[in-house]
Amino acid sequence: MFKRILNLTFGSFILLFSLSSYAVPPVTGNPVIVQHLGKIEWPQDDVTSSPYLTQLAANDINDLHGNLSCELIISTPGNYHMALKDAMFGRPDLGHTGLLEQAGTPSQFKVSICWSTSPPVSIDQITEEELQFKNIKMIGRPSLAMAPGGVMNDLVANGQVDGASRQPFLSNKGNVILIRADKLGIINNVCDLGGTTRVVTPNPMLEPGSFGNFSGTIFNVAEQNNLGCDATSLFDSIFSQDTNSFDMSGINNPYNIDGVLSVFGRGSAPQGTGAKWVASSRIMHRDVPYALCHDEADAGVIFYHQALYLKETLAKTGCELEIVPLDGNLNGNIATPELPGNRVGTLHIAKVNGSYAKKVNDARDILYDFFTTSPIWLQILADHGMTPPQ
Repeated sequence: MFKRILNLTFGSFILLFSLSSYAVPPVTGNPVIVQHLGKIEWPQDDVTSSPYLTQLAANDINDLHGNLSCELIISTPGNYHMALKDAMFGRPDLGHTGLLEQAGTPSQFKVSICWSTSPPVSIDQITEEELQFKNIKMIGRPSLAMAPGGVMNDLVANGQVDGASRQPFLSNKGNVILIRADKLGIINNVCDLGGTTRVVTPNPMLEPGSFGNFSGTIFNVAEQNNLGCDATSLFDSIFSQDTNSFDMSGINNPYNIDGVLSVFGRGSAPQGTGAKWVASSRIMHRDVPYALCHDEADAGVIFYHQALYLKETLAKTGCELEIVPLDGNLNGNIATPELPGNRVGTLHIAKVNGSYAKKVNDARDILYDFFTTSPIWLQILADHGMTPPQ
């Protein structure tokens, strides 16, 4: 199945660039993949319960096994998970009790709801009717799908979703540069991603949509704005990386911490002698901040709303990050959706085709209506740096 996903995503990667309305140079190099030598302690969705077996860096889901299922499964990209959490669990300040309560929870004997916040995997998840995280396999056919436009086009073309139910339900405000706080004043705009700056991106094979968005933004913002650098030279300085040009031997043994860190220009290996381009192993909204917090990279282009969340959330763990506009804030705003070359994305929602129990369809209608018509949803989006569909 993994090979099938890889083939599908690689095909989408090529298609993305061939259909772009602007030219982007080819990627001729290879990244170094983020290495996980520790962990970021992400906030939990709910309060802890007893018994409680989660251990930092040691035992998240290793000791929970089996095939699990929910009656209503949502397949959705993970980049707006902070807004989705508010929608599902509630916002008392907005008078919103949460869709879990409105649509029913297992204790109310109505319908159980589960959702994944991963890269867009809805095509394969709907086909295979399963999704696996470590020792947990979630079994069941999703009944509601959210996806970026390209993936939603495929879902409609495949007959996997009801095309008549397809609607845009959020837009982002474009991209910014998220940097380690110790690089503030050194990385001032997109041109400063050149030189010895270590840049982290999504995986170009496994998350081609996000990679194409961010890498294309780097080139086009530099190309379409007078920021003091040549766009092609900047792009090539990042994405033509030859990993044979530096010592990669340490990467093969994760227990040789000094050896692994040397690949990223750490310790006795000065920056500039190792990786220039670092890429996520699988889930960019986890791996990009990991690379920054663990000093495997200096900067990454990322959605504005994600940058807001990461800066605030990870400061509580001791990881200090800063947001730098792509143009150096020349227009007076952090979010720069109108900046030439900055890519603004829209997510779409649709009902999955198939036969479901009446209570599942009823609960799905509640969720669908909330995400497409509720003013509370629009306020949640605004609070997290997003907007209604553009």
